Amino acid sequence: MDNSLMHGAFRGKRKYRYLWLLAAVQMCWPACFLGQISAATYYVDATSGSDSNPAVDPARPWKTLEKVNATTFAPGDQILFSAGRRWSGKLHPKGSGAAGQPIVIDRYGEGVLPVIDGARSTGDGVIYLRNQQYWEINNLEITNDASTGADRRGVMVAAANCGSIHHIHLRNLYIHHIKGIVGHSIEAKDTGAIGIFVEADDVNDTRFDDILIEGCRIQTIDNTGIFTASRAGGSNTPGGSNWNRRRITNLSIRHNKISDIAKNAMIVRLADGGVVEHNVCWDTAYRAGTGNTIFSRSSRGTVFQFNEGYLNQSKGFDGCLYDADLESPGCIFQYSYSHDNSHGLFWMCTEPQDADVVVRYNISRNDKGSIFCISYPNTSCYIYNNVVFVPAHLSPRIIDERRNADKTYYFYNNIIYNLSPTASYNWRNAKRTFANNVFFGFHPDSEPDDPNKITEDPRFIDPGGGSVGLDSLGGYKLQPDSPCIDSGKTAPQGVTSDFWGNPVPNAGGAFDRGAHEYQRP
Repeated sequence: MDNSLMHGAFRGKRKYRYLWLLAAVQMCWPACFLGQISAATYYVDATSGSDSNPAVDPARPWKTLEKVNATTFAPGDQILFSAGRRWSGKLHPKGSGAAGQPIVIDRYGEGVLPVIDGARSTGDGVIYLRNQQYWEINNLEITNDASTGADRRGVMVAAANCGSIHHIHLRNLYIHHIKGIVGHSIEAKDTGAIGIFVEADDVNDTRFDDILIEGCRIQTIDNTGIFTASRAGGSNTPGGSNWNRRRITNLSIRHNKISDIAKNAMIVRLADGGVVEHNVCWDTAYRAGTGNTIFSRSSRGTVFQFNEGYLNQSKGFDGCLYDADLESPGCIFQYSYSHDNSHGLFWMCTEPQDADVVVRYNISRNDKGSIFCISYPNTSCYIYNNVVFVPAHLSPRIIDERRNADKTYYFYNNIIYNLSPTASYNWRNAKRTFANNVFFGFHPDSEPDDPNKITEDPRFIDPGGGSVGLDSLGGYKLQPDSPCIDSGKTAPQGVTSDFWGNPVPNAGGAFDRGAHEYQRP
């Protein structure tokens, strides 16, 4: 064969391969690069904007929520609302982001937060996402006040028959005066400031992953502050088929301030693990008449820590900082501060199969009612290394057992500093084990038996001290001559630090009693 023909044939094959490779790259381009290239920033100004503007220039912004709601946004897009402006109606933008390319709602310019006012609208939320994922919503003021209560929420994120919804982040929102429904029904509990909902999963499993609610200021809310919920039917027992397909993974609720709440500051349902931490909640449960400040429901292994709850105004039987409610196995309540509440630190309303609920290294100060309420049946609850300070003028039930139902709990290494001659204990049916506790001050006839109890002064630095803030509690550290040092029982779970972050002994080491593990020089 002619060499020139051979070279021509070879060049043809190389050209064909080149064209094939180029086509393959072009086919891959939208998935790999288009989202980054096409991402845009849209500006919205209620005063100077026009919906006929392109909005990608801050000098030519959109004007209305209707324009935003009619737009389907792409991964990486940003929707920025002008600071100091106000909109009436609902914000319901369309589209979803992608991993590493969330759609972001935020503000631009100097001044106070942009305001979205629901203008007494009902149903869903002032801000509403449905079957959408990879969204971040930051730095907005949200309100929806009215003369009468109705089905209202500040932010509602809902999903129905759509698989897994990922990455919903809500940061630095100021949500106030949401006029929901005051009451104790499910309909009432699911109105309030922020709600995360599984609406249906009868066709496709539907659940949330990577939910973050951080740095929000929430106040004057009917009925609930922050809540996660399922409107799909059936049992939600952790580990069961319903729970597995609608559970929430990687849940974080942290650094929020929540006050003036009709009933509960938080209801955490369907959580598989997750953490609720560094939140401050006060002035709760007044308008509804009763309610614990933060409670878990149908959650497994969720950690509640470094939270503060005070001025729970309940006039009924609930009124604690924490409640391990129905179906809360393995939930942990630790390193928190309960004070000046209608009741106290912890309420137990579990199911018979619930096991390994842990309440440890917390401080209760000036709480009024049932400080540890052990009510419903359970398999095991561990209450250890907590401090309870009871002043002379209050008459709490330090431990209040209720209901003649099988319940098993262990009470170790706690310090009860009781200056009240009218404080008491209430015993019903329970399998209880007490060991290595301190009962100092007044001793009611109902004080529990404890083979290793100490009744002498635990030698706090400043007993009764403290105000608002976890950093005000240094007075509950032990002095060097405290009888609590190295006299505690080894903790049953893998705790690593005390209330102040000091390391605690490993298994077999000598624990201290109370919330402080004294560190020898």
